[in-house]
Amino acid sequence: MRDATPRSRRTRLGVLALALTLASIAAAEDPRVPAVPEPPEPPSPPELSVQGFTIRSGETHRGNIVRFAPTASIEGTLDGDLYVTAQTVRITGVVTGDVFVAGQQVDVTGEIKKSFRAAGANIVVDGSVEGNVLVTGGSLTLGSKAHVQGNVSAYTGQYRQHGLIDGSLTFTGGTAVLGGRVVEDASLTADALAIEPGARIDGDIDYSTRKPMDEELRAIAGGDVTYDEKPIQEKKKKDKDETNLKPTTFGVGKWIAFFTASFLFGCAMLAVFSEHEPKVTQAIRTDALRCTGIGFVSILVTIAVCLSVILLITIPFVVIYLVAYVVAAYLAKIPVAVWLGRLVLDKANRPSGPYLALFVGLILLYLIFMLPILGIVVQAFAALLGLGAMTMTYLAHRQARKAATIAA
Repeated sequence: MRDATPRSRRTRLGVLALALTLASIAAAEDPRVPAVPEPPEPPSPPELSVQGFTIRSGETHRGNIVRFAPTASIEGTLDGDLYVTAQTVRITGVVTGDVFVAGQQVDVTGEIKKSFRAAGANIVVDGSVEGNVLVTGGSLTLGSKAHVQGNVSAYTGQYRQHGLIDGSLTFTGGTAVLGGRVVEDASLTADALAIEPGARIDGDIDYSTRKPMDEELRAIAGGDVTYDEKPIQEKKKKDKDETNLKPTTFGVGKWIAFFTASFLFGCAMLAVFSEHEPKVTQAIRTDALRCTGIGFVSILVTIAVCLSVILLITIPFVVIYLVAYVVAAYLAKIPVAVWLGRLVLDKANRPSGPYLALFVGLILLYLIFMLPILGIVVQAFAALLGLGAMTMTYLAHRQARKAATIAA
């Protein structure tokens, strides 16, 4: 009789566990019982990386990717949008969203389910794009396997097409080579046009070139062919104006005002970021070439950000970014001036505090800025050098903080 009570309790507990198990199984199988939703994945944050990234074949990444890296490769599937700035970008897999790319070499041999927008030196599309294509830069090539279901807009020095465009074609640039098919209309403004076997434009052709080509274009056009001389004349005038660089028209008083403003802003920067100033000038002194390269890459990032303005939701972000970039580009001369001033003062065996070095360096820079053509070149170089040095210092500081956090 003593063992009856514990035994009966164990029996009731076993029956209760069995009943709960059966109830959970029945609830899982009953379609009337809603399943508990899984929490959504957090959005991918923007990431600045000194290492390349790859989505390997067979892998699937869910969510948007925003990256600034040396290389980028999509071999698997990206279920989201791609925002990337890299020297080399390759898409051999599938991207289900939009693609915004800035890079030196961009190759697309896979599938892009939405639109493709790119800025770069050499861009090759030999896969499928279900949306529109917008490209600015050096050259755009649509290979024989390229299939664009939307419209193509190319503002490049070179354009070559052997693939299929279901929409319309707009080209403004240097040389266009037509060897594929365009289902709708084409608008072409080019220094020269070349037509290869297999070229066909089913709609109308509006074109402007240095030399009229009505007969050649009528042979490949399904609609009307119209020649307009005005766009190419405006382009020739613009090219002529750009080659005839004129001396700087700023007076000495304006340069003094610019110098004063730069010195005051520079003093404020040195006061706020005094602990980082030696690291920035050290980067300029020891690795100026790399700093300049990173500064140039920042221009590609800006182009990529401007391309994203087509999305309404990104307009505030683009405006904020452009304002910040213009301010950073203006202040980029400050670390260059400090480095230059210290270099001169060290040669003269004079003590070189940061404020005195800034004053001396700005005087030397602005004397060069006042020169007609050389001044423009030096301003651009100083901006790239300063932007790159500040970016390198920020990356190194960020990595040091990560390492300290991990060690702690």
